Amino acid sequence: MPVPGGRRPPRPQDPVPHSGFGTFVRFCNLARSASIDAACCKPMIRHVTDSDIERVRAFLESHVDTSLFLLSTLAALGPRLGSHLNSGNFRVIQEGGQIAAVFCLTRRGNLLVQAGGRVDLAEQIFEDCETEPMEVRGIVGEWPAAEALWKLLCADPRFEPTHALKDVLYRLMLKETTRPAGEALNGSVTVRALDPEDFVQWERLNSAYFAELSLPLQATLEQRRTDFIVRIRSGLWWGAFDDCYDLVSIAALNATYGSLGQVGGVYTRPADRKKGLAKAVMRLLIEDCRKRLRFEKLVLFTGEDNTAARRLYESLDFQAAGAFGLLLGDRRANIRAPERHKWAGQSGEMYTYEVFDWPARLTPGPGNYIFATSNAAGDWHPLLVGECADLSTLTVQDRLRSGAGRHPATHVHVRLNFNPVSVRRREVSDLAEHWTPPDQDVLV
Repeated sequence: MPVPGGRRPPRPQDPVPHSGFGTFVRFCNLARSASIDAACCKPMIRHVTDSDIERVRAFLESHVDTSLFLLSTLAALGPRLGSHLNSGNFRVIQEGGQIAAVFCLTRRGNLLVQAGGRVDLAEQIFEDCETEPMEVRGIVGEWPAAEALWKLLCADPRFEPTHALKDVLYRLMLKETTRPAGEALNGSVTVRALDPEDFVQWERLNSAYFAELSLPLQATLEQRRTDFIVRIRSGLWWGAFDDCYDLVSIAALNATYGSLGQVGGVYTRPADRKKGLAKAVMRLLIEDCRKRLRFEKLVLFTGEDNTAARRLYESLDFQAAGAFGLLLGDRRANIRAPERHKWAGQSGEMYTYEVFDWPARLTPGPGNYIFATSNAAGDWHPLLVGECADLSTLTVQDRLRSGAGRHPATHVHVRLNFNPVSVRRREVSDLAEHWTPPDQDVLV
């Protein structure tokens, strides 16, 4: 439609932009540094649908030792984001009709990735995660891709790494081993599978484990209780109790898929270390996995420099088989108030917008926005003004509008606006009428 105020309407041959996201007015042509042909050659990223699951599963199974988090999440929670902290939208990268990578940003903020050792897909994976409502807080996956993604994540000045160690991947083939003989424990020590009544003691020990590794718990107490009970019912936690029946050592399977289990959460209270407790718990875990759970293989990851843990696992016949990334951190609070700028409309009304560097992760909610650049004198030059029902979707909207090229804006000015859409559109028209050059065609 024509911009109000006597501006020239679009020529009949000009296409009218329509994104389906809201109303916008473009003040200038977008930069087109890439050709359509070049864009078509890029790997295609899309959501995993129900019809894709078998192919996705086959790809992950071809890298099964480093894909257990993805495989177990897909099997238990499906390919779409839900209320569970481990759920997320599974995405697939295709090249020439073949799957090149699978990834999923979980609700707790961990990016699970399997790219078959490729590092060239990291930027596309990271950029695609910008469309999710969660921020990336950690990378979990095979080492080459995890390391490449971690470098991108750490480039954000708001991000603070808390656990950034390269892990060694160990595996144990259960059919090829017999139960290892070991030193006898003190007769007052009890080693067994945990039950629901052990939650309070387990919570205390598990919290100490996370604190020692500088890892965030990432769940409420009730969520941890629920997860504990679910795993207990499947027989996936083991522990050792001292003569006072205090829980002093624990180990678990934190992911399972088919006949494969992934060991995690191995921890002993500092005062009770070097007594063979962790080894005793691990022996029971191995025996239960072989006989009760009928597993054929176990895998685990431990820090490259954690010599004590590596000696423990190697004494139990685990074999080093590669590298893995469990890289975690958190976002620093942005205590600096955003810059504000007042934009004048043709009507004389002044509209106050908050200014952010572009691209930006914006607060969800309806509102108005202005993509802009500034000159050497600090004056703002608007490139595109619009409104939409959810400002947090501006990244994907901008990508769809920009096509193969990049939006030339360096900043985005936004204003949450919960008024009806007709009021938001009136603001768009008021600003467009004031700021559009007289000799420029404008499309809405």
